[in-house]
Amino acid sequence: MCDAIKKEPLIKTVDLCKSFGDTLVLDHISENIYEGEKVVIIGPSGSGKSTFLRCLNLLETPTEGSVFFEGEELTRSSDLNEHRKKMGMVFQHFNLFPHLTVRKNITLAAVDARLHANRKQKLKIPKKQVIAEENEKAMALLKRIGLESKADAYPATLSGGQKQRIAIVRSLAMDPKVMLFDEPTSALDPEMVGEVLALMKELADEGMTMIVVTHEMRFAKNVSTRVLFMNEGKITESGTPQEIFEAPKDESLKTFLSKVL
Repeated sequence: MCDAIKKEPLIKTVDLCKSFGDTLVLDHISENIYEGEKVVIIGPSGSGKSTFLRCLNLLETPTEGSVFFEGEELTRSSDLNEHRKKMGMVFQHFNLFPHLTVRKNITLAAVDARLHANRKQKLKIPKKQVIAEENEKAMALLKRIGLESKADAYPATLSGGQKQRIAIVRSLAMDPKVMLFDEPTSALDPEMVGEVLALMKELADEGMTMIVVTHEMRFAKNVSTRVLFMNEGKITESGTPQEIFEAPKDESLKTFLSKVL
């Protein structure tokens, strides 16, 4: 129990607010997320879920409040990109580069990050070696998801489910400490949703820290360690899947669940 008390959160928000013009989207959110947690964020459309997720790595700049990652305040950090490398992000619409092959999509950021780190540490590792090693890693990741035959294909030739799984392994190529998923299945045809959720569950089972905005209630019930319910820019209830789905307290949560379950 003492260890649990001493444990520092991996991500911490303090009085986080975000406004777009006169519209308050996030309303003083203070939340801790610990290493190893699988946190699923649910709530009605327009409740601020995706904005909250995007504020965690400062893709959206908070209007007020602070975001901490590994104890450092990102909102004041002079080295934001170094922190972002440890926070994998998977978007609703894949965001693959259409003019690059699958292999190049996976290795591009990883190669750049390693070359930058080598320069910083004054390591004389040849660029060709870095590229070869990242290509090998990319092929291992593609083999893991059964898509090694697509290494030299372009995104336009892939199904939505294939694109999203490649987007996930592209993030994994950076060896992140946490994965952020912003409605990763909402743009997929129903028959492709399962293959993406299966990969996410696999990552969860391996211990990856995950924060997932989703409408997939079965995933939230079966995979999450904690569920956050957002409504009107606030987290109005937080608990285990059992607490949230079987004994909800918040009236707006009860109403939400009556519509989606």
